[in-house]
Amino acid sequence: MDKNFSPSQPPNTESTAFNYKSWRNEFILIVLRIACVVGLALILFNWATTPASDRVLFTVLYASLLLVTILPAQYALRASVLLVMVFVVGANSILGWGPWLDGSVFFVACVALSSLLFDQRIDIFVLIASILTVTTIAILQQLGIHHLSGPGLPVTTSTDWGAYIVDFSLPSAILIIAIGQFKGAFTRVVSQMQTTLQTLTSERAQLEERVSERTEELNSQTVQLRTSTNVARVVAEIQDIPTLIETVTTQISEQFGFYHVGLYILDDQKKNAFLQAASSVNGKQLIGQGFRVEPDRRNAMSSVIQQNRPMLSSDTEDTNFVRDANFPLTRSRMILPLAVRGNVIGILDIHSDRSKAFTSQDSEIIRTLSDLIAISFDNVRLINETKNLLNQLEINTSYQANETWTKFTSRHKPGYQYTPAGVRPLFSTDKKTNGDGLRVPLTLYGQNIGTIKLIRKGGITEWSERERALVEKIADQVALALENSRLVDEAQKNALRDQMIANVSTRVRETLDVESVIRTATTELRKVFDLKEAEISIGTGETEPSPARKTTYPSHSK
Repeated sequence: MDKNFSPSQPPNTESTAFNYKSWRNEFILIVLRIACVVGLALILFNWATTPASDRVLFTVLYASLLLVTILPAQYALRASVLLVMVFVVGANSILGWGPWLDGSVFFVACVALSSLLFDQRIDIFVLIASILTVTTIAILQQLGIHHLSGPGLPVTTSTDWGAYIVDFSLPSAILIIAIGQFKGAFTRVVSQMQTTLQTLTSERAQLEERVSERTEELNSQTVQLRTSTNVARVVAEIQDIPTLIETVTTQISEQFGFYHVGLYILDDQKKNAFLQAASSVNGKQLIGQGFRVEPDRRNAMSSVIQQNRPMLSSDTEDTNFVRDANFPLTRSRMILPLAVRGNVIGILDIHSDRSKAFTSQDSEIIRTLSDLIAISFDNVRLINETKNLLNQLEINTSYQANETWTKFTSRHKPGYQYTPAGVRPLFSTDKKTNGDGLRVPLTLYGQNIGTIKLIRKGGITEWSERERALVEKIADQVALALENSRLVDEAQKNALRDQMIANVSTRVRETLDVESVIRTATTELRKVFDLKEAEISIGTGETEPSPARKTTYPSHSK
């Protein structure tokens, strides 16, 4: 603890001292008021069992406490009265009960309050006084000069008194050390506060200047973000890869003011990057020459592809900047990877004719834009691949539908006709088309699988557009119903076939004898296909099978 510490006169400003004094006066008043309320409750509760001498003592103490709480008094007087009252109550408890009641609690509380309420080393004095008081009472009690007055107390030995003294001395010493460290830390905090206030005054002008600079940077970043959003919006609406990459380079060059922007796409082996689009005239000429970037550790673009991170360089940095003969006006350069799900698919090469044109903030903003460009590019590629797959699927489905229905119609009646006599099958279709009636094709997956022909009564041949549209919708539903019916019929046949195979397999597996297996298999094959004769031969084909391994069942066999 710092011995020079004096909260009544803090080291720097009068305002700090005034604040501390005000807090200390309020604190002692709060403690005294709480003590008045708690003390009155304890006196009333224990009045009947308290001896007459103790009643007088507690009444005097409580009256003193009440007077210093209500009447105006100095801080030192109030604090002293509070400490004396707590000390006397603790000493009285030990005189009557010895180490068997709560006298140590009052002594510890007295030490803690003295350490908090006074600036001098009153806490140590109170601790020594408490130890001497308890020691004196213990000696008098052990010598038989003083007798404990508490009823039903056990025999008190010197060991009990020693343990009692240690029990309240150790917590008291710990409290003194802790509160002393707190005061020392408080002193340092006050000193640091004053130093900080002076520093804040001197740094205010610098802070305002920094705020102004930061505001300009934020305005610049806001403009860049708005520009990036506009470019991303334009790119997101494009679904054609050549148009997409051309728009990307043009928009970035125009919106951000870069004199050259090039976009490279990696080949399938992820080795060479080919220049696909450029905003400058020199870049467009390189596209016509098939310009590409090959794997090379010394090449900046190749390093960006391998490491999947952007690279910034300026002509003021001799270590990173490499002049490009194709773009002699370049003074700053930024190379960004175009990555999708961690896979680099290309790079974005941006050139500026200004020195130190790119910052780390610019890199983050344009890196976000490059990621959006890469995602758009990949989405367009996936959309085109999906469209191609759908087209192939539609062609295959249409071809299969045509083949399936060609075979189906060859095995079934070609059609049905409604007549006044009822519905009758058509055994042949009239290939000649006359102008009578309305003909609507039955279309399934783009293939014509049939025709609906309608003829009105009374020789009326005119059909309205509404009627035609209605018949076409009906034709679509009829085509779907025919397809569903065919699929159900095919499924039933497949199920019947699988059941027949399962039955034959079950019969054949009922025995392990080779002769029985052959006989059962020939019998089941003849029954299933209603054959005239069924024969099973076992052999390699090079020699005639032995009679024991050749079984034939004629049609009359059972």
